[in-house]
Amino acid sequence: MSIFDFRDSDALGSVLSVDTTVVVVRVADIDRLRQLQVNRLAVLESTRPGQHLVGIIQKITRSAAAPRARSEGENGVGAEEDEASPELNLVRIALIGTLVDRLGEHRNVFLRTLETVPEIDANCYAVEGERLTNFMRVIASIASDGQRLSLGCYTLDDRAEAFLNGNKFFQRHAVIVGSTGSGKSWTTARMLEQVAALPNANAIVFDIHGEYQTLQAEGIRHFRIAGPGDLDQAASLAEGVLYLPYWLLGYEALVTMFVDRSDQNAPNQTMVMQRAITGAKRAYLERGGHQDVLDNFTIDSPVPFDLEEVFGDLNKLNTEMVPGAKQEKQGDYHGKLSRLIARLENKRSDRRLGFLFRPGADTMAFDWLERLVSTLLAGSQDQADGKGGLKIIDFSEVPSDILPLIVSLVAKLAFSVQQWTTPGRRHPIALFCDEAHLYIPERAGAGAADDISVGIFERIAKEGRKYGVGLVVISQRPSEVNRTVLSQCNNVVAMRLTNGEDQSVIKRLLPDSLGSFGDLLPILDTGEALVVGDASLLPSRIRIAKPSRAPNSGTIEFWDKWADATPVGAAAEAVDGWRRQTQGAVM
Repeated sequence: MSIFDFRDSDALGSVLSVDTTVVVVRVADIDRLRQLQVNRLAVLESTRPGQHLVGIIQKITRSAAAPRARSEGENGVGAEEDEASPELNLVRIALIGTLVDRLGEHRNVFLRTLETVPEIDANCYAVEGERLTNFMRVIASIASDGQRLSLGCYTLDDRAEAFLNGNKFFQRHAVIVGSTGSGKSWTTARMLEQVAALPNANAIVFDIHGEYQTLQAEGIRHFRIAGPGDLDQAASLAEGVLYLPYWLLGYEALVTMFVDRSDQNAPNQTMVMQRAITGAKRAYLERGGHQDVLDNFTIDSPVPFDLEEVFGDLNKLNTEMVPGAKQEKQGDYHGKLSRLIARLENKRSDRRLGFLFRPGADTMAFDWLERLVSTLLAGSQDQADGKGGLKIIDFSEVPSDILPLIVSLVAKLAFSVQQWTTPGRRHPIALFCDEAHLYIPERAGAGAADDISVGIFERIAKEGRKYGVGLVVISQRPSEVNRTVLSQCNNVVAMRLTNGEDQSVIKRLLPDSLGSFGDLLPILDTGEALVVGDASLLPSRIRIAKPSRAPNSGTIEFWDKWADATPVGAAAEAVDGWRRQTQGAVM
């Protein structure tokens, strides 16, 4: 039996006009008109038996009908109208799908397709009460065909659990946005817990501010980029301390770090640096007897090289004297590489960049990259202990000026591994990009580091699906996130947004028929989200359920803290930690 067992007497009104996916319904009963609400559901009769068209109410209007034409009397003078013009009550509905009474062996199946449109004068019904509850349950049960990703409950009916299709959510990329305090981190934590619980999960979280360190479970493993305080401790990957040696950087990233493009000698410095790095990589491969790699490697191949050898070549060229007609003369690069060498020395001696330039002798081993990839990019079942498929990487100690380079380095590592894996053996991986506006910026020409990072994430957004790499872009300022990357995200989870520019960006991501759906963005409650996209059968307003462990989002209760008479006395500890570059340093 269909859940929409309406009688003609239940009709709200009849169809007045049809335009592709938008229907206008005329409502005669003013009492029923008053009960309607924008963004609630409505059902219309289909031309096909056993089907109903489902739509969302977008607009409700009440106005006077057009005046009747005056009739002329026998004397040619216009007669008075018999009665006042009636009122015209209209409801604008955007069609979103079809409910089929029977599809194969299944009953009451909701489809995101519109094979028909209603006829003029077809009946329209409001979906309320028990019918609404039953319909929401239909939506939830259909989502179980794929991996069910539970978000919470529908605002329309809190008795119906809201699910997303986990396959489509990560295949088609997603964006999670919301102003500060709207529940964005809460929503992300809710998703991460469910990903981690899967037996062979594989995901990386770029945790820029250390918000997700509170998430603890068997399926979660925590890492942090090594800080200045780790350099003398010989901390290792097994202890969760992550070093990313300089030789993992691509050629463009290395040039960005060391060459000042405004320097008049920049072209010479770039060319010489390329030759020196290629030569150092060739020497490493020759010493190790890796002839198979030596035959085909390029400057971008992830091959270790000795930075001292690069220094030696640069210094030699910078001071080189060559035979002249009568006496020795300065070489072509004499004195032209001094600034490059100085910048290289400064970077290498900067303890903040120790994770790049002082990573430990073990990272120079030829098989070290395989160990890194197995730890960071393998699923739970490929880990040594069969656990920890969700990897949370804390980037909070990475200097902000090179943060885009380092985050994109890990992203490129994931994409490259997937790209070079045999298609039949690719294990999909999702990248959760928290605070994405910091390293995938919209503004063009923000800096060479930003350009490299944006280029990497744009490629993942465009091509990642083919290689099993999914993006989840998370930001409080979607207007500052690269538009190309956002345009590839076919799933939107939008929390409250109060900034007009941010609202406009999200509205552009919504289908044209749901444009008014975005008008709810500034009035959503904390923990409420608008969910639209391939992973959601029904564009919905959802109340997100509480994660078992809330993230440390940094929200501090100002008034309560100020009202507490207990002294804090944290100034001395803060200054000491600042000097030591270690949070919570002990006096």
